[in-house]
Amino acid sequence: MIAQKTKLLLLGFLLFSATCVAQEKLYFGQTEIGFLYGRGADQWDGNHERRIDISFMTFNGAHITRNQVVGFSLGLDQYDEISIIPIALGWRGFLGKEGKPKIFGGLDLGGGSAILEKKVSNEWSKSWYEGGLMISPSVGFSFPAHKGKTALSFSVAYKRQNISYFQGNLLQPGSQTIASDLLPLGYSSMNENSYIYRSFVARIGLIF
Repeated sequence: MIAQKTKLLLLGFLLFSATCVAQEKLYFGQTEIGFLYGRGADQWDGNHERRIDISFMTFNGAHITRNQVVGFSLGLDQYDEISIIPIALGWRGFLGKEGKPKIFGGLDLGGGSAILEKKVSNEWSKSWYEGGLMISPSVGFSFPAHKGKTALSFSVAYKRQNISYFQGNLLQPGSQTIASDLLPLGYSSMNENSYIYRSFVARIGLIF
């Protein structure tokens, strides 16, 4: 009964929100390109190199109120030599008058996919990358273009992306090894190296 009431309240809220923006454009789109600036991987001497990488992001959502949008984002981030596709649920909130420059804030929470990275394998071993948790709060400004149909956006963000590198030795025919629930089937050993990329992000793009 409680679950049904919750669903009805949620449905009522969504219908109310849709009614409030019925005279407005329901769809919201944002596409931006920019740079990831952060610290690179550890060097042999313990120092860190600074990295500047490319970041692309597109956000597609719908207005739930006049100044708030929820949706999902998809992009492409390059970390050193690793390409990650971030996929996340997101929120955008705006402050300002229609037809005027606005301040906006955002939050994207999801994960990253390393599907573009090639898996290396031979008869002895296999190695591959996997993406992990991603979180990115942001803030920016939008400036309406001609007739207010689109707006130019400038944003800065903090992005935290987890990435793991796996290297496993395959179980050879006739070899003896102790079975373990921690090892995937067919592997005699597995090593995992986890990385956390923390980046300052600066982007420019369009809101439509």
